[in-house]
Amino acid sequence: MNDAVLPDILIVDDDPGMVQALAKVLRPLGRLRFATHGHDALRRIAESVPDLVLLDAQMPGLSGFEVLDAIKADPVLAGLPVIMVTSHAEADFEQAGLDKGAADFIAKPIHPAIVQARARTQLRLKQANDQLKQMSAMDRFKLAVAVEDLRESHDRLQRTADQLRQANESLVQFVRIASHDLREPLNTIAQFVGLIDEDHGALLPPDAHQYMRLVLRASERMRTLLDDVVRYARLQGGEPERPVEVALDRVLAELRDALAARVAATNAELTIEPLPVVMGHPNLLALLFQNLLTNAMKFVPRERTPRVHVSASAREGWATVRVQDNGLGIAPEHLGRLFQPFQRLHLKSEYEGTGLGLALARQIAEAHGGGIVAQSEPGQGACFVVSLPLATPAT
Repeated sequence: MNDAVLPDILIVDDDPGMVQALAKVLRPLGRLRFATHGHDALRRIAESVPDLVLLDAQMPGLSGFEVLDAIKADPVLAGLPVIMVTSHAEADFEQAGLDKGAADFIAKPIHPAIVQARARTQLRLKQANDQLKQMSAMDRFKLAVAVEDLRESHDRLQRTADQLRQANESLVQFVRIASHDLREPLNTIAQFVGLIDEDHGALLPPDAHQYMRLVLRASERMRTLLDDVVRYARLQGGEPERPVEVALDRVLAELRDALAARVAATNAELTIEPLPVVMGHPNLLALLFQNLLTNAMKFVPRERTPRVHVSASAREGWATVRVQDNGLGIAPEHLGRLFQPFQRLHLKSEYEGTGLGLALARQIAEAHGGGIVAQSEPGQGACFVVSLPLATPAT
């Protein structure tokens, strides 16, 4: 796009760090100019009227509210959209700015996506208003209705975004609290098992020692799962950790060890071919494949030895991992609801589970930018195909 037709945006703030942050967010939207105090802002506006002003409310000398008063007092500038930026979030403070003619209000610290969305909306409204001045009365009426619809849609979108953000924050907080509370009984179990072993270990038969080791291993695994759930909630709440290179060979090897008791109990045959290195979150990917392997060994006729085969291929920056079993299989009419939360295809009395494993697996795959699908026929086993981004080779 030619610079001559780009919107002109004036950023007014005495904090260089905030100027830099706003410039990074708004640079894709137009040509940027800057002012560091109120008098400088009015001078730059007089030199060339911008399409949008982002104005710090608390500046030394001539405050942002005084600059706003000066803009709205000038008939030529009265229609200039001004977004106030402030560290005060009180409703009466915001109301004072809106009463003075501010088009919108942004609270510090800023959220880049929200700042860009609000700035883009004001630029569109400004463009629409400029066109409105050149149209006939009927066209003006039609455009005014469209502009009002746009404003209402923006307000609804913003309210929805705020509600979703609050809901996500509440969910993450709940998961953190629940995880903390669940650790207490786990610690108690581990401590008492340790005391039994210390005080009475010499009197216990070998199988009792084995049982206590299994209890301790299960407690440790539960702590890991609680950590994974917190990480997953943070990921869903917009707090993702930085993705790293994850060697799936190592992830599956550790899972083989973690599931050794189940493999031994079911006489399962678990074969794993060489797997690629992907970009992602190690603990979440371990949770994904743990759910797939556990299901593959679980949903098998009781008279049949479970056989699970894990293989992979790579193409055009993506890894495709296949987890194939020889289990019960899935009827075509059930494939559509397979990954929905709390959906069970078998009675709990027949096969244990919460109905969350596959839903969690799908959400983890999608959080990595990939996906998961199931291929199956009744009685012929099932194959779960997971797509994940490959790690970029070092150059």
